[in-house]
Amino acid sequence: MPADPVSEIEILAYVDGELDLGRRLAVEQHLAACPRAAARVMADLGAQTALRLAQPAFDPREAGLADAAARLSAMLARPPRAPMPFFSRRRAGVAAVTVAGLATVVAFVPKGATASPPAYVSSAVMAFQTGLIRAGMHSQRADATFDPADVQRSTNIRVPTLPDGWQVTDVQLIPSDEGPALQIMVHTSDARVVSIFAVRSSVTAPAKPIATRYGGASVAYWRHGEMAYALTGLDAPDALDLAAEDLADNRLS
Repeated sequence: MPADPVSEIEILAYVDGELDLGRRLAVEQHLAACPRAAARVMADLGAQTALRLAQPAFDPREAGLADAAARLSAMLARPPRAPMPFFSRRRAGVAAVTVAGLATVVAFVPKGATASPPAYVSSAVMAFQTGLIRAGMHSQRADATFDPADVQRSTNIRVPTLPDGWQVTDVQLIPSDEGPALQIMVHTSDARVVSIFAVRSSVTAPAKPIATRYGGASVAYWRHGEMAYALTGLDAPDALDLAAEDLADNRLS
């Protein structure tokens, strides 16, 4: 019986070390057959390890991420066995180049990043991951209706005007440690899926967006007056940072 297909959520959970052994094996077999996906996962693992190494309070128990990266590297570099005709020599070569670039990935630390992102970033990433799950569930109806004036009247939350071509697909008011927060799932003009998280908070955050990897996703965070924002997605931090800067420069609705 063929194994269940690997979902994007399971790949995120794999990076976070939250899968059981059976599904971890399924994800690793999927990555062995798809060097592009493997390269992205290895970048996620390497960036997470680099950020943890940069933190003074680095917990050695988190080193399992580095072990996972090493296992994935060894698996990709191993010559394919006969029962795996889908793993061609060309793909094996791409995988080898990916493995060779791991040292560069691990050395990445976002410019201007603090030792630890603000606490609300964790809520923003969780909201993004939940939004991805909602999008794949027929029983969870997405609500694309977004009235900035109504939101501001009810919650005093303001969000930047969306760039041209960005389409709202779901809007939710959710609880957070900072109080009620607004989460907006968006399809960008180039068909990327991102989440905008906005909450009134006194937490320290930069006025100009800073992008990093957190919890298996990329997140750019900043503040404007009493509002704290985060833009979360699956792109590399530098790509998300450009989108966040575009968003942060827009006037508040």
